[in-house]
Formats: sequence, C-alpha cells, structure tokens
Amino acid sequence: MALTFLTCALTDVDQLRAVAMRCYTPYYAHLWEEGGLEQYLASTYSTERLVAELSDPNVYYELALHHGVAVAFSKSVRHCDQAPIMNAAYLERVYVVPDMLGHRVGQALIERVIKRAHRDGRTRVWLQAMAEASAPLRRYRELGFTVCGSTTLVQPSVRADLTAMHILVKDLSHP
Repeated sequence: MALTFLTCALTDVDQLRAVAMRCYTPYYAHLWEEGGLEQYLASTYSTERLVAELSDPNVYYELALHHGVAVAFSKSVRHCDQAPIMNAAYLERVYVVPDMLGHRVGQALIERVIKRAHRDGRTRVWLQAMAEASAPLRRYRELGFTVCGSTTLVQPSVRADLTAMHILVKDLSHP
C-alpha cells in the first residue's frame, strides 16, 4: 500500500482536525457517558487547541495519506519524561480511520515516531493504552513495547468502569 506522510504545520490544521474526528469516534464512543464524547472532541480537537499544539516545537503531529487523503495521524511529544521513564518521547495518539484497519498504517506511524525519537537522542518511547483495548495492546507488544505500569484515565464524563490504562515503554538503547 502506497502511503505518504506529512509532518503537520499550521496550514494543515483543518485536515488534521477532520481526520482526528473521523478516527476517534468509531473506537472510543463507548467510553463516554451521555454528552461526554461531544465535549471531549470539541475540546481536544478544537482549531485553537490544535494551533497551539502545532506551534509547540516539542509536539509533533504527522498524517498518513493514502492517495492524498488523510487516513491516520499520530501525535507525539518529542521530550516527555515520566518517572521512572527518563530521556523519553511520548507517543500520545495514533488513530486510523476504520476502513484502513489491517493495512499497518498505524504501525507505520508508530515506527516513524520510534525512529524520530531515536534520532532525537531519546532512549525510550512510552505511551498509555486503554486496558480493554486488546488489539492495540497486542500491536504495541509486537513492536517491542512492554507494560511497565498502570494508571487511570482522568477525564470528566468517562465511564468509571473503563478508566483502567496500561503504561507501556519501548527501550531504544538496545535496537
């Protein structure tokens, strides 16, 4: 499958916002109490917030394009230590539109974050994943991430029975 990748700039904010909205809801609508999903999307993917994040040199958004159409995106924080995970990059989001599942688009984005972190001199990449998300957790393990802890998702209006999360880390010091 021919994919191209685009490092997002301020001029890409509308395209990023559109693909983010298309990617999130099919996978995570079940997490939210009534009205919570709409509030989360309006806040997390507002134009103002995305512009602020795209203006931050420590935040990195990348789009995956298939025939010129955005089908996935990743968000990473280039330097984001989380004790005891030091000298680390944080893979905050990787979302793929449903019709591109199984084409390893998300994997390609994750691998690009890992390579960029290594080039930036980071020795680890960490992320958080929903404990109930078995398919993403399996993919992260296949890519060399290991569970190193747990946490709880703290967001208003998230269903209390779905807040468990795993913290995973990939050590880049031993390729």
